[in-house]
Amino acid sequence: MTREKDRPRTGTERTLPLVVLGEIVIMPHMTVPLQVGQGKSYRAMEQAMEDDQHVLLIFVSEAEIEAYKGHEPQQLPKVGVVARLEDFSQLPDGTVKIVLEGITRAEIVDCVQSDPFYRVACRYLPDQEPKGIEVDALMDTVKQQITEFVDYLGEIPQEAVAFVHRITTPGHLADLVTYGPAFSFQDRLELLNEMEPLARLNRVQVILARQLELLRLRAKIQSDTKEVLDQGQKEYFLREQMRVIRRELGEDDDGDDPIDELRRKVNELNAPQYVKDQALHEIKRLAQQGMNSPEAGVIRTYLDWIIALPWNADQVAAISLVQSRQVLDEDHYGLEKVKERILEYLAVRKLAGSKMRSPILCFVGPPGVGKTSLGRSIARALDRPFVRQSLGGVHDEAEIRGHRRTYIGAMPGRIIQGMKTAKSRQAVFMLDEIDKIGNDFRGDPTSALLEVLDPEQNNTFSDHYLEIPFDLSQVVFVATANQLEPIPAPLRDRMEIIEIGGYTEDEKLAIAQGFLLPKQREFHGLESSQLELTDAAILKLIREYTREAGVRNLEREVAALCRKIARKVAESQDEEAPQEGKKRRKKAKKAEPTKFLIDAADVPIYLGPEHFSFGMAEVSDQIGVATGVAWTPTGGDILSFEVLPLTGKGELRLTGQLGDVMKESAQAAMSYVRYRAKELGIEPNYFDEHSIHIHVPEGAVPKDGPSAGITLTIALISAMTGRAVRRDVAMTGEVTLRGRVLPIGGLKEKTLAAHRAGIKTFILPKENAKDIVDLPEKVRQDLQLIPVETMDEVLTIALMPFIRQDVIAS
Repeated sequence: MTREKDRPRTGTERTLPLVVLGEIVIMPHMTVPLQVGQGKSYRAMEQAMEDDQHVLLIFVSEAEIEAYKGHEPQQLPKVGVVARLEDFSQLPDGTVKIVLEGITRAEIVDCVQSDPFYRVACRYLPDQEPKGIEVDALMDTVKQQITEFVDYLGEIPQEAVAFVHRITTPGHLADLVTYGPAFSFQDRLELLNEMEPLARLNRVQVILARQLELLRLRAKIQSDTKEVLDQGQKEYFLREQMRVIRRELGEDDDGDDPIDELRRKVNELNAPQYVKDQALHEIKRLAQQGMNSPEAGVIRTYLDWIIALPWNADQVAAISLVQSRQVLDEDHYGLEKVKERILEYLAVRKLAGSKMRSPILCFVGPPGVGKTSLGRSIARALDRPFVRQSLGGVHDEAEIRGHRRTYIGAMPGRIIQGMKTAKSRQAVFMLDEIDKIGNDFRGDPTSALLEVLDPEQNNTFSDHYLEIPFDLSQVVFVATANQLEPIPAPLRDRMEIIEIGGYTEDEKLAIAQGFLLPKQREFHGLESSQLELTDAAILKLIREYTREAGVRNLEREVAALCRKIARKVAESQDEEAPQEGKKRRKKAKKAEPTKFLIDAADVPIYLGPEHFSFGMAEVSDQIGVATGVAWTPTGGDILSFEVLPLTGKGELRLTGQLGDVMKESAQAAMSYVRYRAKELGIEPNYFDEHSIHIHVPEGAVPKDGPSAGITLTIALISAMTGRAVRRDVAMTGEVTLRGRVLPIGGLKEKTLAAHRAGIKTFILPKENAKDIVDLPEKVRQDLQLIPVETMDEVLTIALMPFIRQDVIAS
């Protein structure tokens, strides 16, 4: 109860000791017991007890209170509360028990003393209590809210509620209500600084209304979920009982709390701090929701992924170029230029170390030439884990970047999956069949690969599932493709293209004897003494049972031979086994293993008739038939272009599944021949009396490409002039209307096809002469390679000089 002599009067100014209290607000008309320790506030209260027991209270947060312990504060609060010390008792532990009664608000004017305690000049600010119906209605509303609030909480004595209902002034009511649990420290501080009683009570009413709404909502939720919670609690207790029973029986091998176990694994994880922070945040969510919540499985799976991934770089073996060369030679025959490039890459990586931004190697070539196995060899040479992801048919961006965790069944993309499999951030990662990625409404996977394969960006690769940056900069990425054209230009620009052509017959023979046959013998349980293939047999397999740039089908045929021989060996062992009695079994001598030597004549006995005819070159010089070459996904092949003049009115007929480009080449060739008809010895009225039929055999196979121009022209001229085309000549190149020969692509594959078919002379555009150095040495030795610039040069080389007059006359 405020004494009469202490009753505040407006404008009263006094100088009082200053007491600083942290995280507590004492309003006027409020009596509060406290315990305080030593400090300036303690000395201020000692002085107050010697004077008239009055102090000025200010209230600050715990973070700010340190500024008042021995240091001059930067700025004092504007408003405090004048209070009277009701009690000041020393306790045995050195602290002091005090009782403070708030009297009135006061405005701080100036700080007049800071040592040994603060003393300030202040001006009293007592409330001016308004009257009226509006005030009475607001007070009744707040008192009703307090009653309802107490009903929800059930912890406040009814005597306190009755005391509140007896208050008659709005300022006093507002100050007293702030002592309730609905008000935070910040709320009380703001209300302390509100000088207008009616505005203060309005703010109290708003805060109480908000808290009451929260209480009502909480009560509704508790009511709605009580049954579910009861069931969950029952299940929890049952599981706990089962766990205790198993532990007592000695059957509980894992007695640790799953949450604690996860937290321990995360703390032990060798990962950057931001990864651990994210994992600990998810563990906190899991602990709050419980292991039986519907989302627990999703969070647990996410944490398992974080724990399983290799976040930090590990120690790797030093690179030895001698050993790397040995590994590449052991695994692959030939491919010298490719091996040299790989060794250069390894040499730079050895010297630059982790500072090197790894270029992305992309091996491009037909199937079966060893692109994927080159990636394995690089991993073996570097002594690093090897991971392979096939991208053929991938048409969803989420396959690369992962699914967001909001989706059911979400999981990381193939890149992060591969890193988990490798268990190393410095693995060799092969992206196989990168040219066969699809693209549809679910996104463009090649765009997602742009970040993966960019050395300047992939150190912070972001997977949609993890949502944490993952460093891919130390991963050695190797890509493979059969063709470059389907790969988008931006993605192609991020890779270093290394083209791998097909093998020559000699290379295939060496690969079969040195690699394929020993591998298949071991796979089929055969000894080297039980099966041998002669060079002639392998050449027969290469020429007449396979037609490919690589050696994949050749390995299948070798495997087929091994199966046949394995069966014969197994049957012979059954026949040699003793048929009766243990004595005979003991006396039986161990039979020498049966040896099978397969020669060329034996191959059809085991594998049946030949699949292909070797050497498609004509057996004799033909009129109107020229040999061309074509690039195919499996390497190269030769084509015969047939031209037949017929009686007619100059019609040009094209058959053989020719594409638009090849049809245009035929029309350009026809125009060139008509333009040069007189010089070539063709009668002026020839085209008025003859129709031309151009046919490319194997009509079921689509054919297209811009390199058949000179072949079509030679076939046309041969048919019209009667000059035979040399059977041992093959050619490639496009022709212009004026007879200029244009360059082509795929020279290596085309020359290999010609060499395989027994061609002796190969005509190529002069602008492709620079590519001859890239051809295998065997091809350069066996083929006479003649670069040409015009059709006149082609005519001199490809056509026989004799002209049959009967053909011209017809």
